[in-house]
Amino acid sequence: MDGAAGVLAQATVGIASTVRAAADGSRWPDGVNEWDGGSVTGSDAPVVLVPGSFVPGEFYWHRLVPGLIADGRRVFACNLPGLGTREPAVLVDALEEFLTRVRAATGTGRVVLVGQSFGGVVIRDLVRSTRADVVGVVLVSAQNHGFRRWWAGLFSAPLARRLVQVVCPMALRLLPGSGYLAELDATDPGVAVTTITSRRDVFAAPESVRVSGGNNIVLQDLDPRIRSGHMLIGFDPMTVDLIRAAVRNAG
Repeated sequence: MDGAAGVLAQATVGIASTVRAAADGSRWPDGVNEWDGGSVTGSDAPVVLVPGSFVPGEFYWHRLVPGLIADGRRVFACNLPGLGTREPAVLVDALEEFLTRVRAATGTGRVVLVGQSFGGVVIRDLVRSTRADVVGVVLVSAQNHGFRRWWAGLFSAPLARRLVQVVCPMALRLLPGSGYLAELDATDPGVAVTTITSRRDVFAAPESVRVSGGNNIVLQDLDPRIRSGHMLIGFDPMTVDLIRAAVRNAG
């Protein structure tokens, strides 16, 4: 590893440690990850929440979780290795391991998966092999067909590419036209898919988020006044309502 990449790698470790420390001081929303059963007794498929990169799940799901629990769902949420920045295979394996714990705790193999950004792409990858256990998928601002053009151009520059490979190798798999994305597109997910995105998303355009055969929703098509972008979309009341509806329809 050369000097620049090494310095950036060390800086990234420091940032990640800081974020994790902050996460340790926070807490999951009430009712999340109640492995002993908790207060929800419904028989519907539990919901598993998967965050995007660099943002711990503890910070992200506070608007959504109360509604899901009110709908009678048990809710579980994970964080992925490296805050969702590692290679796809590492992230998929970690999510599968988490789902194994959820299945053991709930006594059912049926789950509904909800993912934001990179977390949504990881879900698409996972259902290629575990679709029998997944009854529905909701992908929020997921870069299903890659980043917007300017990000793709930046990450493709030689020096930037070397640095991104150290900091966030998953990002390189999400360059438009990558072999990884082609593999995902070549596979029928075999489950009901809902995508939700915003025209104000600076990382993924609506056409990148949409999935063939899915229920593809752009917030501004429902209400042009919505200003939520990539990071805040999960806190938008419209998004929360749409996710809850998609989960109910999934089973």
